[in-house]
Amino acid sequence: MRLRLIALLCLTLLAGCVTPLLPDCTRFGRSGQFCPLPPSALPAVDAGHLVSVTHDGKTDTFMGQLHIDAQALRLAGSSLFGTGLFLMQYDGKALSVQPDTPQLPADKLLVMLELALADPKDIGPRLHDLELNVSRKDGKEVRELAEHGHLIAHIEQDAAPLARRSLSIDIPPLGLTVQMKPLETDAP
Repeated sequence: MRLRLIALLCLTLLAGCVTPLLPDCTRFGRSGQFCPLPPSALPAVDAGHLVSVTHDGKTDTFMGQLHIDAQALRLAGSSLFGTGLFLMQYDGKALSVQPDTPQLPADKLLVMLELALADPKDIGPRLHDLELNVSRKDGKEVRELAEHGHLIAHIEQDAAPLARRSLSIDIPPLGLTVQMKPLETDAP
């Protein structure tokens, strides 16, 4: 009986350590959560970027076409030769990506994009057990997301309009870095 009571007490304490996932939210960090904003709360854009993703020392580069309007956020990735790689779509309720890639799950990609693009005032209420600090350094906006004082994401972006903005997203716990540079649209 005493052993059963001790086991029950341990299970109760452990259950209290795990934060249940809130509806429509994504776990980001150990216990942190981010509840994505609807596309209508994001800045509208239709732009192409050269995207380089480095994970564990291996870099993959692709062209990304980002489209955000009041109804949807869409990110299409294609190889440097134009071959389609993936299409991610989010309408504020459902998130899908074709084909699904376990290396970078769609929910984490959506969180990274929203952390970089959304107005920081709108992001704050969507964070749970996470804190966002925004500062300026060398003419760039710096956003740092922390969980209980531990850095989870570091984002730097210049002040250019979104379609021509370069940005860098670094997720140290995952050994992941994403660099985005605008594709040149002016023909010679």
